[in-house]
Amino acid sequence: MDRISVIIPVYNVEKYLKRCVDSVLNQTYKNVEVILVDDGSPDSCPEMCDEYAKKDARVKTIHKNNGGLASARNAGLDSGPTGKYVTFIDSDDWISLDYYEYCIRLLSEFHADVAQIDYTYVTENKIAKKNPKENISVYSGKDILQHYMITTTKTGSYSVCRCLFSKDLIGEIRFREGRNNEDVDFKYKVLSKCKVFVDSNQVKYFYYQSGNSISTGTTRLKHIEDAYVSADELIKLTKNEEYGTIRFLGEVKQKRTPFSFLCRIAMFGLSDEIDDKKGLIQKLTEEHRHNLDVLLKAPIPFTRKVLALLFAIDYHCVSIPMYILKKLHVINGVI
Repeated sequence: MDRISVIIPVYNVEKYLKRCVDSVLNQTYKNVEVILVDDGSPDSCPEMCDEYAKKDARVKTIHKNNGGLASARNAGLDSGPTGKYVTFIDSDDWISLDYYEYCIRLLSEFHADVAQIDYTYVTENKIAKKNPKENISVYSGKDILQHYMITTTKTGSYSVCRCLFSKDLIGEIRFREGRNNEDVDFKYKVLSKCKVFVDSNQVKYFYYQSGNSISTGTTRLKHIEDAYVSADELIKLTKNEEYGTIRFLGEVKQKRTPFSFLCRIAMFGLSDEIDDKKGLIQKLTEEHRHNLDVLLKAPIPFTRKVLALLFAIDYHCVSIPMYILKKLHVINGVI
């Protein structure tokens, strides 16, 4: 039975940590190594991590100065994971109890290097959705990156938490530190080395969305800057790719950035640290109008294309009803 190393960055999540770690330790697949990376957490998390290490030999704890999510994940990778496979989970999320057993079965059945499952967002007002009828797709060669770019363009999700990776594939690849959206280029680099990739629509990962998370909190200037950096990184990786629509979809990621933030700002608002809110919205709107032609040609949902067109016409006519619907919980999640 091959071992799975699970890297869990931990910071200021004392309310949720037990739910997360227990969902890993109670897996039907028992051969797991849990690497808890205390990223200088100011609450009781460091003590909780040490208690887990004392109680269960499968758990080891790393304590480090605060450096952010990417830094914590890199510390876990640098600690010498002993598993044949490596995966990640954020410490306020949790997984289904059969997640790893299911992925190991997929890897074995299809002789794959990476297995990916589906996810759902969960809030205090929204419970997890039921699984649809199982649908499994297998990709090889350049079709892996093509699939990655198409699906992430449609869904906006680049998360590594959905995947079980062969450790050999990761090798010396590490996450960009100091920025959000670090999953984008990390996952691209790993998948570029992958020979066989299996993707399942079964929901095994549960993203908890609190009111102050990066995904649902007010938008800060750093969030916008980081998103542009990650889009630029993807452009660098895809600019010389001639296969399929990989290069074009790298451009779409970049061109979609201002539109994504106009949607976020409409639903969640801007941080008080931003003095010229109207000026920032106007700047994003002008850039979005310039990019509109590319978005209308992209493989994004039709409803997103309609929304993109409306935002290009008049931001305020769209933002006000979107904000009201969000308050009424008619719309949820991330655009």
